[in-house]
Formats: sequence, C-alpha cells, structure tokens
Amino acid sequence: MVLNRCVRFGAVLGVSVALLSSLQACDRGSGEQAPAAIDLTPKEESKELAKLGDIGNFKLTDQTGKTVTRETLKGEPFIAAFFFTRCPTICPRLTRKMREVQSAGKAEDLKFRLVSFSVDPENDSPEELKKYAEKNSVDLSNWVFLTGDYEVVKQTSVGGFKQVLEGKADPNADHFGILHGSHLVLVDGEAQIRGFYRSEDDDAVKRLLSDIKRLGS
Repeated sequence: MVLNRCVRFGAVLGVSVALLSSLQACDRGSGEQAPAAIDLTPKEESKELAKLGDIGNFKLTDQTGKTVTRETLKGEPFIAAFFFTRCPTICPRLTRKMREVQSAGKAEDLKFRLVSFSVDPENDSPEELKKYAEKNSVDLSNWVFLTGDYEVVKQTSVGGFKQVLEGKADPNADHFGILHGSHLVLVDGEAQIRGFYRSEDDDAVKRLLSDIKRLGS
C-alpha cells in the first residue's frame, strides 16, 4: 500500500515474545512504497492467547472529565489505540477500524470496551475529545477517549502498550511532530496484553472478534 502522508517505521523488541510496533509519522510525505510489516498476532491454532505483557499503571481523564485508571478498565477485555485529533492520515483510519470492531462486536453481543489514548494531550482536552467523538459519530456506550499528562501518556504507550511514541504535535514540523504506533491492542480483563493487530489489515476486525471470544472461552 502506498502511504502518501504517513511514513512507516518498524521497531522490534523481544524478551520472550517478539513484538513489532509500527510507527506512523504524519506528514506530507513523498509517496514511497512502505515496507511490509511483520504480523505477530497469535495464530488461531494456539490453544490459548499468549500474555504479551502488563499494561502498567496510569491515571488519565476521559472525554467527560472522569478519571480513568488501569483498575477502572479491569474486569472486561478492551481494545486500545493511540491517536490524536489533529492527525490527518493514520488516525482517522484507526478510528474507523475501532468503529468497525465496535459495530461487529455488538452484532454478536460480545462484551468489551474500546479505549483511544490521545498522544497530543496538550491540544486534546476532554472537550476536544468529546467534539472529535461527535464529529466521527462515535457510540460512546462502551468507548472512551483518554487524555492527560504527556509523560503519563508516553509511559503508558511505550512502557505499557509497547507502542512507540516520540515528539509532540507541531503543524509546521516535518511528520507533524509525532511518531506513534498504529496497532490495535487487545487487553484482557486482568490488564494483560493478548494481541497486536495491524490497523491496515483487512482481516483485523475478524481476528480481533475471534480472539475476544477465545478470551471468554
């Protein structure tokens, strides 16, 4: 796929489990062909989804001004993504993919939540997140948008969800000033990461729903 505004980078880190986090740089790019990313999502034949790490502790604020922590989200699986409201390229795709997952999951009566973490908290206040949700016709019944201190967001992204985050938003800077991960991340009810899914993958929704069902089996 040709990316005319977003430049993809690959970063591999591994201890017992190798993980690829793709980076997205939002800019006015050259239109070069992006290299294929490696998909390390657990395979269907595996009896149990591997535990890929703990998301760690955090304290952030949702679009209504309510405090949300790791403990708030425990008890039910959720799907996380990192984005920012001013991002013109990869972030709209992430939001669309999350919306697809939400719609398909409700059609199958699956119980899970969706969590979108802003990587541009200096701009993305709770009010801005609420406007973004309304603009994108988001069903907030099981979906929250989070913002807060930048260092907390960065630690949550990098240390918790294994998604790279570098820089702060600057409309006049190359790459819009931010590099951030583009995977959807599946987390179980005990705050353990159970899967990473490429947002550009047409089968991501199907595999996510399948893996959510496996968590409940």
